[in-house]
Amino acid sequence: MEDIELARSLLEEENLNLVIVKGGHVLFSSQESGVAPLFQAVQSMGKSLYNAALADRIVGSAVAMLCLQARINSVYAGIASQGAFDMLRKQGVTINTKSIVPHISNYDGTDLCPFEKMAAGCQKPSELFAALQSFFAEGEQ
Repeated sequence: MEDIELARSLLEEENLNLVIVKGGHVLFSSQESGVAPLFQAVQSMGKSLYNAALADRIVGSAVAMLCLQARINSVYAGIASQGAFDMLRKQGVTINTKSIVPHISNYDGTDLCPFEKMAAGCQKPSELFAALQSFFAEGEQ
Protein backbone atom coordinates (compact mmCIF):
# COMPACT_ATOMS: atom_id res chain seq x y z
CA MET A 1 0.00 0.00 0.00
CA GLU A 2 1.34 3.43 -0.93
CA ASP A 3 1.91 5.97 1.83
CA ILE A 4 -0.94 8.24 0.72
CA GLU A 5 -3.37 5.30 0.61
CA LEU A 6 -2.32 4.22 4.10
CA ALA A 7 -2.69 7.78 5.42
CA ARG A 8 -6.14 8.11 3.85
CA SER A 9 -7.40 4.78 5.15
CA LEU A 10 -6.16 5.51 8.68
CA LEU A 11 -7.76 8.97 8.57
CA GLU A 12 -11.12 7.44 7.72
CA GLU A 13 -10.99 4.14 9.64
CA GLU A 14 -9.44 5.46 12.87
CA ASN A 15 -11.55 8.65 12.91
CA LEU A 16 -8.45 10.85 12.89
CA ASN A 17 -8.14 14.42 11.65
CA LEU A 18 -4.50 14.22 10.53
CA VAL A 19 -2.19 11.37 9.52
CA ILE A 20 1.36 11.64 8.17
CA VAL A 21 2.97 8.51 6.69
CA LYS A 22 6.42 7.91 5.23
CA GLY A 23 7.97 4.65 4.12
CA GLY A 24 4.91 2.70 5.24
CA HIS A 25 5.18 3.99 8.82
CA VAL A 26 2.94 6.48 10.61
CA LEU A 27 5.11 9.43 11.63
CA PHE A 28 2.30 11.44 13.21
CA SER A 29 -1.44 11.26 13.78
CA SER A 30 -3.95 13.37 15.67
CA GLN A 31 -7.64 13.50 16.49
CA GLU A 32 -7.34 17.23 17.19
CA SER A 33 -8.80 19.50 14.52
CA GLY A 34 -7.35 22.70 13.16
CA VAL A 35 -3.89 23.82 12.12
CA ALA A 36 -2.15 23.24 15.48
CA PRO A 37 -1.42 19.49 15.12
CA LEU A 38 0.25 19.91 11.72
CA PHE A 39 2.18 22.96 12.93
CA GLN A 40 3.43 20.96 15.93
CA ALA A 41 4.46 18.07 13.66
CA VAL A 42 6.34 20.36 11.26
CA GLN A 43 8.02 22.18 14.13
CA SER A 44 9.11 19.04 15.98
CA MET A 45 9.85 16.67 13.09
CA GLY A 46 11.43 19.02 10.56
CA LYS A 47 13.28 17.28 7.73
CA SER A 48 11.96 13.83 8.64
CA LEU A 49 8.69 14.92 6.97
CA TYR A 50 10.36 15.46 3.56
CA ASN A 51 8.55 13.41 0.91
CA ALA A 52 5.93 12.15 3.38
CA ALA A 53 2.23 11.69 2.62
CA LEU A 54 -0.41 13.62 4.55
CA ALA A 55 -4.12 12.99 4.96
CA ASP A 56 -6.21 15.70 6.62
CA ARG A 57 -9.96 16.23 6.92
CA ILE A 58 -9.74 19.91 5.91
CA VAL A 59 -6.96 21.47 3.84
CA GLY A 60 -6.99 25.21 3.40
CA SER A 61 -4.20 27.57 2.44
CA ALA A 62 -2.58 27.48 5.89
CA VAL A 63 -2.32 23.68 5.86
CA ALA A 64 -1.13 23.77 2.24
CA MET A 65 1.64 26.22 3.13
CA LEU A 66 2.70 24.05 6.07
CA CYS A 67 2.85 21.07 3.71
CA LEU A 68 5.11 23.07 1.41
CA GLN A 69 7.25 24.17 4.37
CA ALA A 70 7.65 20.50 5.38
CA ARG A 71 8.19 19.37 1.77
CA ILE A 72 5.36 16.85 1.97
CA ASN A 73 4.89 15.39 -1.52
CA SER A 74 1.35 14.01 -1.50
CA VAL A 75 -1.84 15.16 0.19
CA TYR A 76 -5.31 13.71 0.61
CA ALA A 77 -8.01 16.12 1.80
CA GLY A 78 -11.56 15.33 2.76
CA ILE A 79 -12.29 18.96 1.88
CA ALA A 80 -9.83 21.34 0.22
CA SER A 81 -10.17 24.99 -0.60
CA GLN A 82 -9.65 25.89 -4.25
CA GLY A 83 -6.70 28.07 -3.27
CA ALA A 84 -5.00 25.27 -1.33
CA PHE A 85 -5.63 22.78 -4.13
CA ASP A 86 -4.15 25.12 -6.74
CA MET A 87 -1.18 26.08 -4.53
CA LEU A 88 -0.17 22.47 -3.93
CA ARG A 89 -0.62 21.45 -7.57
CA LYS A 90 1.44 24.43 -8.74
CA GLN A 91 4.29 23.35 -6.46
CA GLY A 92 4.22 19.77 -7.74
CA VAL A 93 2.49 18.21 -4.74
CA THR A 94 0.04 15.44 -5.62
CA ILE A 95 -3.35 16.27 -4.09
CA ASN A 96 -6.60 14.33 -4.11
CA THR A 97 -9.79 15.46 -2.41
CA LYS A 98 -13.41 14.44 -1.99
CA SER A 99 -14.63 18.02 -2.27
CA ILE A 100 -13.29 21.42 -3.30
CA VAL A 101 -14.82 24.51 -1.69
CA PRO A 102 -14.18 28.21 -2.44
CA HIS A 103 -12.66 28.82 1.02
CA ILE A 104 -12.41 27.42 4.55
CA SER A 105 -14.72 29.09 7.07
CA ASN A 106 -14.33 29.59 10.80
CA TYR A 107 -16.07 27.16 13.18
CA ASP A 108 -19.38 29.01 13.24
CA GLY A 109 -19.36 29.68 9.49
CA THR A 110 -19.60 33.46 9.80
CA ASP A 111 -16.21 34.39 8.34
CA LEU A 112 -13.02 32.97 6.89
CA CYS A 113 -10.94 30.69 9.10
CA PRO A 114 -8.49 32.92 11.01
CA PHE A 115 -5.57 30.78 9.80
CA GLU A 116 -6.72 31.28 6.21
CA LYS A 117 -6.57 35.02 6.83
CA MET A 118 -3.10 34.62 8.31
CA ALA A 119 -1.96 32.58 5.28
CA ALA A 120 -3.38 35.17 2.87
CA GLY A 121 -1.01 37.74 4.35
CA CYS A 122 2.06 35.56 3.75
CA GLN A 123 3.99 35.33 0.50
CA LYS A 124 6.02 32.23 1.40
CA PRO A 125 5.47 29.14 3.58
CA SER A 126 8.34 30.23 5.84
CA GLU A 127 6.49 33.49 6.60
CA LEU A 128 3.38 31.61 7.68
CA PHE A 129 5.48 29.23 9.77
CA ALA A 130 7.06 32.19 11.60
CA ALA A 131 3.63 33.81 12.12
CA LEU A 132 2.28 30.54 13.54
CA GLN A 133 5.29 30.23 15.86
CA SER A 134 4.47 33.66 17.27
CA PHE A 135 0.74 32.91 17.45
CA PHE A 136 1.13 29.63 19.34
CA ALA A 137 3.88 31.02 21.60
CA GLU A 138 1.52 33.83 22.65
CA GLY A 139 -1.21 31.27 23.36
CA GLU A 140 1.06 29.45 25.82
CA GLN A 141 1.49 32.53 28.01
